[in-house]
Amino acid sequence: MKSKLVESLMSFINDDNIKRKLQELSPEELKVMEYFIQNVSVGAILAVRELKMLYRVEDPKSIIRRLIDKGLLEQGYGCFSLSRPLREALFLVRNAGKV
Repeated sequence: MKSKLVESLMSFINDDNIKRKLQELSPEELKVMEYFIQNVSVGAILAVRELKMLYRVEDPKSIIRRLIDKGLLEQGYGCFSLSRPLREALFLVRNAGKV
């Protein structure tokens, strides 16, 4: 793993299963996770467009689906968000001044 954003979350996550999944991310999955760590929750259409154009992710829909299946992202009504454990870890990281 080579993402400072993802690494900063690791020490604030209590679930070893989630830590393992984060460590095993492919480069494309890592790009998508960085996007959601920065944005937390994004409309589905905007997320797909930005991931394609700004992050150069070839098939963002399938990667988002894989990350949902892994429990790292959640799908809401017309939006995608970080999963609850990751949102909680991000809150702790931000309060600690590490992001």
